[in-house]
Amino acid sequence: MSGSRSVSGEEGGYIRLVLFFVNNNNIVDDDDDDDDDDDGDDGGGSSSNNLIISQVYAQNPEITERILPDIKRIGVTGKLHCSVINQMDNPVYWIHKNTQTTISSNDKIVIDDSLNTVVNGWPKFQVERTYDGETIIYSIIVNRLEPRDAGWYTCQIHVRGSDERPSKDGEMVVLIPPAIILSMTSHTVIVKEFETVNLSCDATGFPTPNITWVRVNGAANPNGELRHIARIMPIENAQPNHKGLYRCLADNNVAPPAYHDTVVIVMHRPTSIAIQSSYGQAENRMFDVTIECRIGGYPEPDLYWYQVTDSGSWRQITNDDKHTINILLNHAALLKPHERWFQMIIRSVQANDFGDYICEGRNEYGNGHAVVNLFATSECQGPNCPPEQVLASASGLLTSYIIMSVSLTVAMMKY
Repeated sequence: MSGSRSVSGEEGGYIRLVLFFVNNNNIVDDDDDDDDDDDGDDGGGSSSNNLIISQVYAQNPEITERILPDIKRIGVTGKLHCSVINQMDNPVYWIHKNTQTTISSNDKIVIDDSLNTVVNGWPKFQVERTYDGETIIYSIIVNRLEPRDAGWYTCQIHVRGSDERPSKDGEMVVLIPPAIILSMTSHTVIVKEFETVNLSCDATGFPTPNITWVRVNGAANPNGELRHIARIMPIENAQPNHKGLYRCLADNNVAPPAYHDTVVIVMHRPTSIAIQSSYGQAENRMFDVTIECRIGGYPEPDLYWYQVTDSGSWRQITNDDKHTINILLNHAALLKPHERWFQMIIRSVQANDFGDYICEGRNEYGNGHAVVNLFATSECQGPNCPPEQVLASASGLLTSYIIMSVSLTVAMMKY
């Protein structure tokens, strides 16, 4: 009969105690016991059995190399490798350190089936055992990486008959693209003129995304920067030109980046800009003229046209046979948010139509106006003028008509 037991030794090894029974100075192992018993002693004499304890010194099992991290995108497969020598019959475990969950023992998965779900024939966890000379490599495989799979994994050897637990850790890094946290991000922000407001934006992802603010129309941010890198972007001393769309960009070099648009509305008194400061038109020739302004404000302003009288007062103009007033919500994509294209058509311009006109917008925060001048010209002005040959023909007909009328009048006077 023979047997063995391991006990810890010095200098990184251990001692294996091997037990042998000796019969008549011959070593007998377990495999030969039955044969010896069958043979017996033909002489009928007795034999003496002696126990010999042999000490065999062996190296401790060891993890020889650092476990390199694996950096993978969410949804793909990650792998960590553990290189072991002198394993003998000592089990090697993979443990998820963050949750202290044992995943595998040697090349067997031992984690609960509820945590090792199978999708399209592939389980969540797998373990591989390969050989490189005297080194055994245990590889833990994590399929369909999720955020919860990130963290540290421990490769650990349990030395039998000893409290030793040689181990090393390896990190599984799961790259996660950015996602905007809507509950922590500004959507529509309303601020009064000259006041201060902060735009906020936050995002999840790994690595932690950088947050950048830009204006959708390409203009500079209120602080003068084209790109403001921070979660919070202040708008100080809000001005009408600060209104519009602001885009929060979240990027961590894991495609695709995420973005969210925030609407900024500045409550302010109206601003009025004349499209042209002056317009010309020929009088008393049935020609029209269109004068225009661009007016913006929030809340939406009421819009008015006035003619400046000789006394300097403003006479309000409304729609009538002489005037047509139009408010356009868009005009050749030139309008900014909360702006209107405000125009007035003056029909059949006459001498008393010349002078200054006022376009004005009013709301609860005040009013703003611009001045437009209409002056006389010798020829028709604007895109709706008839061609010159038509004018020449009409002028000739008019001259002939006048000559004929005068001749007829003179002839009648003779009688």
